[in-house]
Amino acid sequence: MDACRRLQPCRPRHAVSPGGRLMRPSLRAAAVFLVVCLWAAAASAQKVGGTDQPILFTADEVSQDRDLGTILARGNVEITQGDRILMADTVSYNQRTETVSASGNVRLLEPSGDVLFAEFAELTDELKNGVIKQLRVLLVDDSRFAANEARRNDGNLTVMKRGVYSPCAICKEDPERPPVWQLKAETIEHDQEAKEIRYRNAFMEMFGLPVAYVPYFSHPDPSVKRKTGLLAPDFGTGGNLGGHIRLPYYIVLGKDKDATVSPIYTVDEGLVMSGEYRQRFDKGEMMLRGSITEADRDVTENGVTETREDQIRGHFHAKGDYHFDDTWRAGVDSRRVTDRTYLKKFNFFEQGEDVLNTNLFVEGFRPGTYGAANIYSFQDLRPGSRPDQPLIAPLLQYSHMSKADSFGGRMLVDSDFRYLIRADGPTTQRVTFRPGYEVSKYSDTGLVSTFRTSVQADVYNVDQTANPAVSQDVNSTVTGRLLPRATVDVRYPLVRSSGAVRQLIEPIAMLTAAPNGQNPKNIPDEDSAVFEADDTNLLSEDRLPGGDRVESGQRVAYGVRLGAYGSGDGRTTAFIGQSYRLSEDDDLNRENAIEEHFSDIVGRIEVRPSRYADIRYRFAFASDKVFEPRRNDVTFNVGPAAYRLSGSYSFVSASTQFPEREELGLAFTTQITDHWSLQLTTQHDLAAGRALRYSGLVRYQDECIIVDILGARSFFQDEDVEPSSSVLFRIKFKNLGEVQTTTG
Repeated sequence: MDACRRLQPCRPRHAVSPGGRLMRPSLRAAAVFLVVCLWAAAASAQKVGGTDQPILFTADEVSQDRDLGTILARGNVEITQGDRILMADTVSYNQRTETVSASGNVRLLEPSGDVLFAEFAELTDELKNGVIKQLRVLLVDDSRFAANEARRNDGNLTVMKRGVYSPCAICKEDPERPPVWQLKAETIEHDQEAKEIRYRNAFMEMFGLPVAYVPYFSHPDPSVKRKTGLLAPDFGTGGNLGGHIRLPYYIVLGKDKDATVSPIYTVDEGLVMSGEYRQRFDKGEMMLRGSITEADRDVTENGVTETREDQIRGHFHAKGDYHFDDTWRAGVDSRRVTDRTYLKKFNFFEQGEDVLNTNLFVEGFRPGTYGAANIYSFQDLRPGSRPDQPLIAPLLQYSHMSKADSFGGRMLVDSDFRYLIRADGPTTQRVTFRPGYEVSKYSDTGLVSTFRTSVQADVYNVDQTANPAVSQDVNSTVTGRLLPRATVDVRYPLVRSSGAVRQLIEPIAMLTAAPNGQNPKNIPDEDSAVFEADDTNLLSEDRLPGGDRVESGQRVAYGVRLGAYGSGDGRTTAFIGQSYRLSEDDDLNRENAIEEHFSDIVGRIEVRPSRYADIRYRFAFASDKVFEPRRNDVTFNVGPAAYRLSGSYSFVSASTQFPEREELGLAFTTQITDHWSLQLTTQHDLAAGRALRYSGLVRYQDECIIVDILGARSFFQDEDVEPSSSVLFRIKFKNLGEVQTTTG
């Protein structure tokens, strides 16, 4: 009776008695209610181990034949049993065989969210099994099946004869037009328990034309996020390897880990084995990636290039972190290769930087406090003869900022310990301790004044190598310095509104004072050698990076910040400034290119009139030659997605440390139609007067396929890496992965 209480049938238009005579309208509702209760009771009587579930249904018209044990429902029939819902024009139920037959606009809603459509269906076992004619299936991701006939077994396996599968949308204007791609097979099996779709004697068609045949093929169904199996291969010809084929195999090792093994066969260099392992923990994650091969390698020494055969070559990348609690975490990020040109020649893997880093760390965060322990090592991949990279083991850091006192000021402490080891130079230990105090004051007129004082104490233990081939620039010694400093920073922001625009003018001035000198010659310069005055460090107390050199003496910095902000996306901001050193420092001028008195005039301008335009310009001009640039950097993005031009320009004048550099990069992207797009890029070395790279990409993309045609020309050359051209053709099929080929 519980099933009957839940029943809410539609008002019947006709109710037919067992003998076939039309019943009086007053008895219709009662008859339908009674028949359904009998149906539910009959189904409930057949429960085995409590697995069967009651049937609920509604219909416009119901009749029963007690002699045959059948119930017939017509008109807007809807039957619910468990999580399945069956809808049709006509449904008959055989109580003896427990078989449901449905015809006319048959629809079966599955618990998974899939919907089956058919002209006729005969179902048993709580609507789980049966035979279906003229089947059509809409999966949860809008993929579609169609078949002349299908059979459901065990409530999860659908076997379709002469079936078709496609995730592509049907053309609304011409439903008979073939989709972009589809799979036709003699047999298609959809195993919902294994979450797999299997094909036998299958053809792939594109735009109605067969393009490939496979006797057997399978792929995960749309509900699967990860599954062990082959991934789409990629192929290539030409280039520095003469051609290749890669066959990646994906392995699910558990809910929290997986791996990919990718053998790569190259024409010129043989087999390359590569792989990746990933795992997540409750409080962390890790990733291991690498490759190895036995291949020839060109090596240049003393201007002579020789080929070394059968060298072990490869790369390795490990990255991970673990959070012990809300305060402490540890991690690693390590990259290594066997030789300089491996990643450029075997360009299947990440290219990395010119210098590869390895960093092991432990760090902790608390309000106002930071502590860390790091180990660093480096691998230099740049061409030419260079000093060996150092090992830093360890670098210990501690910083603390106190709560504000009664004056609004805060105590500051920065300290570190660094142990730096060089095979071809001095090994140094450095201890730095810098306490300080900072307080800001705000006047009634809006003037913002910040006062800072600090004392920096550095102690160095320098152990010079005994190798006579190494330049003995510094001696083995214990040395140090004590550097007190006082700084005043004054700003006067002026803001006004003019209509919908807010305007800002903020003059800024800073004075910092410290004793002159304070850079003993016996302190090796490991981390402060490269200096460049710009808008980001102009108002810093010490513009030099690192800590081995300090900017001592007295300096005044001044500038102005401007801004105009619209009510929407529009805004324009600018900054220009300069500094003046009151005292000269010949050592800093010679070793670190610190100016004698006036610095370069530096600044930046950012213009964003709307979301369709964004231009940024950073500059540095010589103080004595205002129109002679020392550095120009421009980046921009202009236009909507349909026609977008972006680019970058960089110019750096020659210095005692580096030659002149000037580069230009441009990219143009256009959305030609809803599905077609084009991208063109170019990169040039203007100082050398040569191109670095050209590329072009044509893409077609819709709801079920992505087709890329990419052409590129690289002019890079380094030992066994030669300039090369390539053409990449890549197709990504929804739910099937991707296929790509490379030529060049």
